[in-house]
Amino acid sequence: MESIKKYKIAVVGNTQLVLGFRLSGIIETYRTGKGDSSEKTMRELMQREDIGLIITTSKSLDEIKDRKLSTAIADSVLPMIIEVPDYKEEGQPDTLRKLILRAIGIDISKNA
Repeated sequence: MESIKKYKIAVVGNTQLVLGFRLSGIIETYRTGKGDSSEKTMRELMQREDIGLIITTSKSLDEIKDRKLSTAIADSVLPMIIEVPDYKEEGQPDTLRKLILRAIGIDISKNA
C-alpha cells in the first residue's frame, strides 16, 4: 500500500491571527509585524516540503517587496496559499466566497 504524505498547515500573520489558529491546534505559526519580516518567513515556508497550506493576512502579503516571491506565492499550488483579511481591514461581504473560489475553484454562490 502506498503511503500518504502528510502536510502541515502554517499560519503567518499578526498576533490575533496566530493566537486564534494556535488555539485551534495549529502549531506552525509565525507572528509578523513590528519589524518581523513576512517576506523572510514566506520565503522559508515556500521552500519547505512538509508545508501543504499557508494561511496569511492580506497585510502580510502586501509587505512582500520581492516580485519573484510575490509571483511564486500567487501561482503556488503546493503549498496552497490562503489569504484572509486582517482583523482591522474593512470587511468585504464577498471575502469568504472569494476565498472558497480560490481554494477549490468553484463559486458556491452561483445558481446551477
